[in-house]
Amino acid sequence: MNKNPYIIEAKEDTPLVVLEKKARENSILIQGVSMPENLFEFYTPLFETVLDFFKDDNISNMEINLEYMNSMSNKQILKLIKTVHEKSPSVKVVWKHAKQDDLIKLKGEEIQSIFPEIQIVLVEY
Repeated sequence: MNKNPYIIEAKEDTPLVVLEKKARENSILIQGVSMPENLFEFYTPLFETVLDFFKDDNISNMEINLEYMNSMSNKQILKLIKTVHEKSPSVKVVWKHAKQDDLIKLKGEEIQSIFPEIQIVLVEY
Protein backbone atom coordinates (compact mmCIF):
# COMPACT_ATOMS: atom_id res chain seq x y z
CA MET A 1 0.00 0.00 0.00
CA ASN A 2 2.00 2.99 -1.29
CA LYS A 3 -0.77 5.31 -2.41
CA ASN A 4 -0.32 8.67 -0.73
CA PRO A 5 -2.73 9.99 0.30
CA TYR A 6 -4.85 6.91 0.86
CA ILE A 7 -8.52 7.86 0.70
CA ILE A 8 -11.66 6.00 1.71
CA GLU A 9 -14.49 7.99 0.19
CA ALA A 10 -17.44 8.97 2.37
CA LYS A 11 -20.72 7.21 1.82
CA GLU A 12 -24.16 8.02 3.15
CA ASP A 13 -23.44 6.26 6.45
CA THR A 14 -19.62 6.20 6.66
CA PRO A 15 -17.08 9.00 6.97
CA LEU A 16 -14.37 10.18 4.63
CA VAL A 17 -10.99 8.83 5.78
CA VAL A 18 -7.71 10.27 4.52
CA LEU A 19 -4.35 8.79 5.51
CA GLU A 20 -1.42 10.94 4.46
CA LYS A 21 2.35 10.86 4.81
CA LYS A 22 4.21 14.16 4.60
CA ALA A 23 7.81 15.07 5.35
CA ARG A 24 7.11 16.29 8.87
CA GLU A 25 3.58 15.17 9.59
CA ASN A 26 1.76 11.91 9.05
CA SER A 27 -1.94 12.35 9.51
CA ILE A 28 -5.35 10.73 9.69
CA LEU A 29 -8.55 12.60 8.90
CA ILE A 30 -11.99 11.19 9.72
CA GLN A 31 -14.80 13.45 8.60
CA GLY A 32 -18.53 13.31 8.05
CA VAL A 33 -21.09 10.86 9.37
CA SER A 34 -20.40 7.52 11.05
CA MET A 35 -23.38 5.23 11.43
CA PRO A 36 -22.61 2.17 9.32
CA GLU A 37 -25.20 -0.57 9.26
CA ASN A 38 -22.46 -3.17 9.67
CA LEU A 39 -19.94 -1.49 11.93
CA PHE A 40 -17.25 -4.14 11.70
CA GLU A 41 -17.43 -4.20 7.90
CA PHE A 42 -16.20 -0.59 7.93
CA TYR A 43 -14.01 -0.32 11.03
CA THR A 44 -12.15 -3.66 11.00
CA PRO A 45 -10.56 -3.01 7.58
CA LEU A 46 -9.97 0.62 8.61
CA PHE A 47 -7.85 -0.47 11.60
CA GLU A 48 -5.85 -2.82 9.37
CA THR A 49 -5.41 -0.14 6.72
CA VAL A 50 -4.18 2.45 9.23
CA LEU A 51 -1.65 0.05 10.76
CA ASP A 52 -0.47 -1.12 7.33
CA PHE A 53 -0.24 2.38 5.82
CA PHE A 54 1.80 3.74 8.74
CA LYS A 55 3.64 0.46 9.36
CA ASP A 56 7.10 2.04 9.74
CA ASP A 57 6.04 5.59 10.55
CA ASN A 58 4.72 7.53 13.51
CA ILE A 59 1.37 9.28 13.23
CA SER A 60 1.67 12.88 14.34
CA ASN A 61 -1.86 14.19 13.84
CA MET A 62 -5.34 12.69 13.92
CA GLU A 63 -8.24 14.96 13.06
CA ILE A 64 -11.77 13.85 13.81
CA ASN A 65 -14.52 16.04 12.41
CA LEU A 66 -17.80 14.16 12.65
CA GLU A 67 -21.21 15.72 12.17
CA TYR A 68 -22.87 12.63 13.63
CA MET A 69 -21.85 9.27 15.02
CA ASN A 70 -23.94 6.54 16.56
CA SER A 71 -23.00 4.95 19.88
CA MET A 72 -21.34 1.94 18.26
CA SER A 73 -19.21 4.21 16.08
CA ASN A 74 -18.22 6.11 19.21
CA LYS A 75 -16.78 2.89 20.64
CA GLN A 76 -14.83 2.23 17.44
CA ILE A 77 -13.47 5.79 17.37
CA LEU A 78 -12.30 5.33 20.99
CA LYS A 79 -10.63 2.07 20.00
CA LEU A 80 -8.99 3.73 16.98
CA ILE A 81 -7.64 6.61 19.09
CA LYS A 82 -6.22 4.10 21.58
CA THR A 83 -4.66 2.00 18.80
CA VAL A 84 -3.08 5.05 17.14
CA HIS A 85 -1.76 6.30 20.50
CA GLU A 86 -0.20 2.89 21.25
CA LYS A 87 1.58 3.02 17.89
CA SER A 88 2.48 6.72 18.15
CA PRO A 89 2.46 7.95 21.77
CA SER A 90 3.03 11.57 20.75
CA VAL A 91 0.01 11.73 18.43
CA LYS A 92 -2.12 14.86 18.71
CA VAL A 93 -5.87 14.32 18.31
CA VAL A 94 -7.84 17.31 17.06
CA TRP A 95 -11.56 16.88 17.78
CA LYS A 96 -13.56 19.37 15.70
CA HIS A 97 -17.16 20.31 16.40
CA ALA A 98 -19.59 22.90 15.15
CA LYS A 99 -20.23 25.81 17.53
CA GLN A 100 -23.84 24.75 18.16
CA ASP A 101 -23.15 20.99 18.28
CA ASP A 102 -23.08 20.31 22.01
CA LEU A 103 -23.37 16.54 21.55
CA ILE A 104 -20.21 16.17 19.44
CA LYS A 105 -18.40 18.61 21.75
CA LEU A 106 -19.46 16.49 24.74
CA LYS A 107 -18.14 13.33 23.03
CA GLY A 108 -14.77 15.08 22.60
CA GLU A 109 -14.73 16.08 26.26
CA GLU A 110 -15.56 12.49 27.26
CA ILE A 111 -12.68 11.21 25.15
CA GLN A 112 -10.36 13.73 26.83
CA SER A 113 -11.39 12.38 30.23
CA ILE A 114 -11.04 8.74 29.14
CA PHE A 115 -7.54 9.32 27.71
CA PRO A 116 -5.85 12.02 29.85
CA GLU A 117 -2.45 10.78 28.62
CA ILE A 118 -3.29 11.68 25.00
CA GLN A 119 -3.08 15.24 23.72
CA ILE A 120 -6.67 15.86 22.61
CA VAL A 121 -7.59 19.36 21.50
CA LEU A 122 -11.20 20.44 20.98
CA VAL A 123 -11.63 22.93 18.16
CA GLU A 124 -14.87 24.77 17.56
CA TYR A 125 -15.74 25.99 14.09
